[in-house]
Amino acid sequence: MHRRLRLRFFLISWGLLILLLAAICTGIGIYWYQSAVSGTEHALRTAVETETLSDDSRGMAALQLGAHGDLAAVEQNHLSLSEDTLESLARQIEITGEQSGGTAEVNGVQYRYLGVRKRGGAWVAVSECTQETSVQETIRKRLPVLGALGALLLLPVCLLLSHWASKPIEQAWEKQNDFVSDATHELKTPLAVIAADTDAVLANPEATIESQGEWLESIQSQTTRMAGLVGDLLFLAKIDAGEIHLEAEDLAISDLMEGVCMEREAELFERGRTLDYEMTPGLHYRGDRKRIEQMVAALLNNAAQYTPEGGSIRVVVNRDRKQHLRIVISNTGTPISQEDLTKIFDRFYRADPSRARDTGGYGLGLCVARSIAELHGGTIEATSGNGVNVFTVLLGNLSETGSTAAE
Repeated sequence: MHRRLRLRFFLISWGLLILLLAAICTGIGIYWYQSAVSGTEHALRTAVETETLSDDSRGMAALQLGAHGDLAAVEQNHLSLSEDTLESLARQIEITGEQSGGTAEVNGVQYRYLGVRKRGGAWVAVSECTQETSVQETIRKRLPVLGALGALLLLPVCLLLSHWASKPIEQAWEKQNDFVSDATHELKTPLAVIAADTDAVLANPEATIESQGEWLESIQSQTTRMAGLVGDLLFLAKIDAGEIHLEAEDLAISDLMEGVCMEREAELFERGRTLDYEMTPGLHYRGDRKRIEQMVAALLNNAAQYTPEGGSIRVVVNRDRKQHLRIVISNTGTPISQEDLTKIFDRFYRADPSRARDTGGYGLGLCVARSIAELHGGTIEATSGNGVNVFTVLLGNLSETGSTAAE
């Protein structure tokens, strides 16, 4: 599929560039020819206005015609036309108005003329179309060759262009396939557990609900897990479609973050992990309360999953030098490799798949968090070192009073 797409893009781009090249060559040829014609016409016009032949090297002749078009006098400049040629020219010249011109051909040679009526006859300036003929011959012989060479030179350019342009499409296609495959796998696992638990419940129709509590709790847990997964998938799909709109409001972000941390502190303590937090007081930020809480929850969930029992999680909220809101969430635990640091924000990516599944994660939390940060015009960066993993969120401008906003 990728090869067909790349080939199609190559053929289309090469064809369009060849058409563009042909149009440019045609335009150059027309301009070149018209320039030669304009030069001849200018010389003829100057000669007619002054009734003298120019001193340049252009081959010209002045014909004085009688009232009946007969040749009365001739003056030649850089020309040596025979009397028969001059007579043939005189017969073809037609002066239909006070001033008129045209072309004539004698013995296979093209001539351009311009004449005015004078004293019952006409005074006509005649020039050989040597330059025009030379230009036509050059265009006929050289432009096709130049066009063919240009098409050949465009060939490797189009190959590189098709490879460069199709690569993002191929990557997007692969990510889509991976996304569908991962989503299917993630949904398949809890569905299989629910099916097995349901069979266990149905196998004992006489049993009480209390005796079936283990199976029912498992069904509820897996249902909750699937609901979270589907919710995150729908959220990411809406972001991709541009259907998520922020409901911005002025937030006392220090108080908001402190409240979120206080809600999670007891839960984390029961799981054997400590949560410390440090808030710069009085910070205000204009953003979507629901989405910011969702982003912070996703980062805290990630920290909790990868913090071993007895480890600690720390949340710091302050401002950077540019007066941007900065939220830093760090946790102790196994360092994240450089390779994983470049992928952990990808959908369904897990630095430690087995442990993430054990703790209920499905690899969408960090992707959701990054998407929310980007909706607010911010960024998330991850670093790791000395046994501490750090996630730094930078959002928009802060204001002590809430008067300055970043949406």
